[in-house]
Amino acid sequence: MKTRQNVYELQDDTLSWYSRAVEEMQSRDINDPTSWWYQGAIHGYATYPSALTYWQDATGFPPSQQTVNSGFWNRCQHGTWYFLPWHRMYLFYFEEIVAKAIRDMGGPSDWTLPYWNYCDAYNTSAQASEQQQALQIPPEFGSSQGPNTDFAALWIKNRRNYVLNKNNVNPWPAMNEVEFTSISNDISFGGGVTGFAHSGSETGQLESLPHNVVHTDINGAMGNPDTAALDPIFWLHHANIDRLWQVWLAQAGRTNPDVNAWKDFRFKFHDGNGQPVEMAVKDVETTELLGYVYTPSFPLPSTKPVRRTAPPMDVVGATPGSFSVGDHMAPMDLTMVPQPARGARLKSARADDEKRTILRISNVKGKGATSPIDLFITNRDNEEGNEENFVGCIGLFGLENASTPSVESDGSGLNFALDISDTINKLRQRDDWDEEKIRVQLIPQSKQDSDVEINVGRVSLHSEID
Repeated sequence: MKTRQNVYELQDDTLSWYSRAVEEMQSRDINDPTSWWYQGAIHGYATYPSALTYWQDATGFPPSQQTVNSGFWNRCQHGTWYFLPWHRMYLFYFEEIVAKAIRDMGGPSDWTLPYWNYCDAYNTSAQASEQQQALQIPPEFGSSQGPNTDFAALWIKNRRNYVLNKNNVNPWPAMNEVEFTSISNDISFGGGVTGFAHSGSETGQLESLPHNVVHTDINGAMGNPDTAALDPIFWLHHANIDRLWQVWLAQAGRTNPDVNAWKDFRFKFHDGNGQPVEMAVKDVETTELLGYVYTPSFPLPSTKPVRRTAPPMDVVGATPGSFSVGDHMAPMDLTMVPQPARGARLKSARADDEKRTILRISNVKGKGATSPIDLFITNRDNEEGNEENFVGCIGLFGLENASTPSVESDGSGLNFALDISDTINKLRQRDDWDEEKIRVQLIPQSKQDSDVEINVGRVSLHSEID
């Protein structure tokens, strides 16, 4: 059984060999299934200007039309219950290809892909310096000044941030969810029920945070599904997401979907020798089935009481129409559903019972390399976003693809759901709390590029039915 290790706990030359393997794979023709470029294109490939910035560097570019149309490219699963199993398969075969390249160069026979555990920033048992270190892209991957000369192939141009925002790596909104999926379009850990979804709209909590938000925080190639896998840090990021699925599953009350539509769905890749292979979701339900485990790391399986699943919900209020998100927007009033017609209130009728409240951000469309967006909710006049009324953040990873109608997407944009129960319960303690006066605010974490456009179809507040 192989063991994938935390990158910050490595005591060997794993990253040195990774850099050498990346360089070797980059030298291979883009039409070669074992090349760096082909492996990146499995996740996403495009030739519009911002994507071409990266793809034009490929050996043998442009690829043959036969390769582009082979059915092996543009296969990543997003906004779907296949997000986690597809990416587990993707990492498995990528690791196999890298390991073979390393062996062929005379390297170790047991090389494994490490993971970047940025979630350690929330580990209260770790030292402050360790928490801060977890947020940093490992120094072997270079810096804003350029590559680390001893690991030159692990750097890529245009990364926007080398230190993540702590809010962007919070694992608990996902880990606290009980259900892997939900057929009622409810909030879930692993995503909603779909068919093949290269750019779906049923995003699970783990995909939303930390996955999407980390992508858009680093930005550059990582900020776009059509180029993300060309960044060597992509693979360590996804190894951590894969690990979090395993940790979630080890918690009480958590199970994978037990239906054939999920278990029997198959995807195709190439193995370490470049030969076509297929794998079913049921073959990757645990890492042990693929012959590897992860070193124990934060968060560990929780022994906390299981948070109950979301009961029937009803809309309490919503924005009156669509709106654009700029570098700064003032708090926006929600139009509240009149009391006689409202099936739910934010305050429970039962003493000492905290109701579950969910904020939905629907049909987000636009273009450009967006930064993560922080969300706030308040009932006070002139109150800007602050720590007290912060409810979470979203990453618009794949925004342009999800906004463009195609064979694989209806173009309706991205959708998000955030459990904001804790913030609402805290705000309800205010002396001036007024359930009929609620405002939301969306603020990008950094100044957006001039070509960025973001339009939100609707923000709605949902609460448990009394």
